[in-house]
Amino acid sequence: LQLPALPRRFPGISAQAAAGYRDFMKQLHQNENGFRFHTELFAAQMQGDDAPGSIIAALERVAAREGEFDAVVIIRGGGAAMDLVCFDDYNLALNIAQFPLPVITGIGHDHDFHIADMVAHTWLKTPTAVADFFVGIFVEQEQYIMYLFQRISLTLSQKISTERQRLLMLQGRMERRAADMVFNGRKMLD
Repeated sequence: LQLPALPRRFPGISAQAAAGYRDFMKQLHQNENGFRFHTELFAAQMQGDDAPGSIIAALERVAAREGEFDAVVIIRGGGAAMDLVCFDDYNLALNIAQFPLPVITGIGHDHDFHIADMVAHTWLKTPTAVADFFVGIFVEQEQYIMYLFQRISLTLSQKISTERQRLLMLQGRMERRAADMVFNGRKMLD
């Protein structure tokens, strides 16, 4: 699966009141560039024995509306190793690997790495890194568009300059021909 060139519609799978999800949302929606994104929370339990089933159920709710989204984000801030063990669940990994949309994970902190991360489309170390990833895609595309704009502007400026020189040359020729015609017309009258 590939991400769209400018992914901007994301269901977020996270706990309703999770600090990591709040950090993701703040970083994404308050980005300094003013890029706009559409997010929708699909709440799930993010730790404990029931977490894999809860996350899978949230993924199924997203899959039922897959045409509305560009990618899925699974967000969970850091915690104790035992709190994050649910992200090593086989069934959860299987669902992520076979999901019809790209799945981006931001689970834990720098040192955390789970089976869910291994099978995801893109693994990022934290929830805020996920937000930065999406904003970065837009920044990169904006820079590319500005580069193209500058190239087009330069090319047009050169073309206008060339055509201006050509017109000045034609004007000079026409003035000389007109002067010659006047001179020859006077000669004929004399």
